[in-house]
Amino acid sequence: MLHLLVACTSSPEDSSRQPPEATPGIALRSDGWLRGDLHMHSTYDGGLEDVATNLALAASLDDPVFTQTHPEYLQNGLDFVSLTDHRTVEQQHDPGYHSERLVLVGGEEFGSRGHAGLHGVHEFVDQDPDGDGITLDDNLAAIVATHQQGALFSPNHPFLRDIPWPWDTTDHDGVEVWNSGWALMAPSFRAEDLEAWEASNGPAGAAFRRAVSQPGLASDQSLAWYEAQLSIGRHLAVIGGSDRHAVLLPGFPTTWILSEDATEEALLEGLRQRHSFVSRTPAGAQVLVEVQASSGSWGLGDEVPIAAGGEEITLRLRVGRASGGELELRMGSAWPEEDLDNAPLSQVHLREAIDSEDFELETRLTVTPGDWFYPVVTESLVAPGLDPEQAEAVRALAVEVARTGAEDFVGLASLFAELTDPDVLFDAGRCRPEEWVDDQLQCMPADDEGLASFFVPDRYDRALNVIVVDGEITDRCMGAVGSALRFVAE
Repeated sequence: MLHLLVACTSSPEDSSRQPPEATPGIALRSDGWLRGDLHMHSTYDGGLEDVATNLALAASLDDPVFTQTHPEYLQNGLDFVSLTDHRTVEQQHDPGYHSERLVLVGGEEFGSRGHAGLHGVHEFVDQDPDGDGITLDDNLAAIVATHQQGALFSPNHPFLRDIPWPWDTTDHDGVEVWNSGWALMAPSFRAEDLEAWEASNGPAGAAFRRAVSQPGLASDQSLAWYEAQLSIGRHLAVIGGSDRHAVLLPGFPTTWILSEDATEEALLEGLRQRHSFVSRTPAGAQVLVEVQASSGSWGLGDEVPIAAGGEEITLRLRVGRASGGELELRMGSAWPEEDLDNAPLSQVHLREAIDSEDFELETRLTVTPGDWFYPVVTESLVAPGLDPEQAEAVRALAVEVARTGAEDFVGLASLFAELTDPDVLFDAGRCRPEEWVDDQLQCMPADDEGLASFFVPDRYDRALNVIVVDGEITDRCMGAVGSALRFVAE
């Protein structure tokens, strides 16, 4: 375990490592890109903080007390959040359910044997309305009920071992491909886990079954499931969620939505059109795509009409705020569902080093109907500028993160106990921003009762999102992933 606990005696100004300046990046509010968190919990079910505290924490990245120490967050706070308590919408009637700063998106975390985010619901959707046990038909009916409210349905953490989503649902709108940290509490879902699930629930969907055979963490399998569904014609939005219950802030990771205005209705429409990407932090990497085809200009998440025999397109990729990272374009093709078990999923069509804060790449591709692609940005696990001792501390944390199990809140608490003042961790009222230390997690004064809530500095957030291969940490972390473009015959 790490041994980084130090006394809170240094002021933010005393730190030898100054935070970066604010960078607006390329996905701008003025262009309609809004950022937020679609998965968080309050005391109505699952969370330790009440509604008002959750919303205050979500808004706190814009607080001058915070941005004085972290100027990279100037104009980089959250725009929207959704409180998605388990099997209830009562949190939306709480006296504290309002915000002058944030768009509040109605929400519920549906289900118990498999969870889903219901984005935009204001009336409860029951997981088992007939009381005879949860079935595939119940889940299909829930999707219909969600859509009748004008809301969207997206399976959450679909490969979490105890609450996976192997159900063969067909009309959901998105996939939560990134839950909390990329490597945090994300052991892989194994073939034996699927066998046990099917013994109780019946056959899993072909796309889910294909993804189980994909090596890697549960996060990698979620992305593989996303790809398998693209291959059989299900075009979905990528979504990320903090799944906040306690300790960590909302918005890590961040879901970005291209929205006509800052309203719930417009955000839902942007997500319905799959105009979304997910980044590691609200101030982190951004990725945009533009395609020029014979039918016009298209962007992230679009269904692009092309000639039935295929055609050449021009592809322009832009990455913001990820200098030193790598950009991948992952591509795949259509497959019959009955052949999916042995079908390849994505292949990396290109991989390029990102050498600027506003990186652009243009190329030409020949595509046919049924083809699809999406961008992925990875970053260095060790942030630029760290000294050897700091770098080793980050690697050590990444090793511990990779060991955390599903819903392992005890393991999570032990990790962070090494990076916080325990007096503050267990007594939020003792939080003093003037005592923040650069090498520690930093308590947030918006939460002043019980267990404290903390901002994770970028160097440590990278460790929570480390990329793991064959059970070993790599020197990379996940930075951003965008919704796929899919090509259809005109």
